[in-house]
Amino acid sequence: MMRMDMKKSIALLFSVLIVSPFLTSEAEVTKPLTIAHRGASYDAPEHTFASYDLAIKQQADVIEIDLQLTKDGEVVAFHDETLERTTDGAGLVRHKTLAELKTLDAGSWFNKKYPERAKAAYSHEKIRTLDEILARYAGRAKLNIEMKVPEKNKGMEQQVALSLQRHGMLTAENFSNRTVVVESFTPASLKKLKTLAPGLPLNQSIWKGDVRKLAQPELTTIKTYADSVSINYQDATAENVRQLKQAGLIVRSYTIDNERDMERLSTYGISGVYTNRPNVHVMITSDG
Repeated sequence: MMRMDMKKSIALLFSVLIVSPFLTSEAEVTKPLTIAHRGASYDAPEHTFASYDLAIKQQADVIEIDLQLTKDGEVVAFHDETLERTTDGAGLVRHKTLAELKTLDAGSWFNKKYPERAKAAYSHEKIRTLDEILARYAGRAKLNIEMKVPEKNKGMEQQVALSLQRHGMLTAENFSNRTVVVESFTPASLKKLKTLAPGLPLNQSIWKGDVRKLAQPELTTIKTYADSVSINYQDATAENVRQLKQAGLIVRSYTIDNERDMERLSTYGISGVYTNRPNVHVMITSDG
């Protein structure tokens, strides 16, 4: 498929976007949203259709997707910078073309590492593009997209914006429902995406141990480009969450598989919990 000229594409984004203010619908949830971290990655190979499909079956509210950029500028769902841990390939993702990545097995590693959870079908799983994911899951679950190491994946912000545009995600309705949220640990990347897709909900991820460094000036700065933050669950205290919420930020916490921590965080007013075990979090937070 022929690519649109980049300058014309970005200009088109500005012409079609409906700008909306930061929205607080997620801040008003009565219980934390279940955010399936890399899909239902405890039970299926991460960032595969098998993992995402299972997350929906386990009633996750949100599917979390990590993104890397390929050598030929395609956006793919992949957590690590290198291929070795979760495929039969080797080397950096950004040094491979999409065609090269599509030849790799992205599921057999899971069967070998976790034989008690293995399924023969997992050996056929492939690396997926953001376009493929949006085509399959938009409208079935909310999506949380993390841009990994954008300082090394030059141009990722433009490609993410264009992909969201192609799939009709950049609308006022999707913004208000927080149907898709894009996050990063890199503020500059979020600020760049904000200029490309005004109104798109953005999330500033905070490294473990850094919450205590966030005084009011830092929180005020974050609020100029993001409407939410995600913090490590070990940094989450009632006081920390209260401070962040008082600054007008939606607060999420990562990555929690322990039932006791899930229950603890539910009492703090956290809006979303990232977990590899969405079925467990759904059970913990269910009214029944």
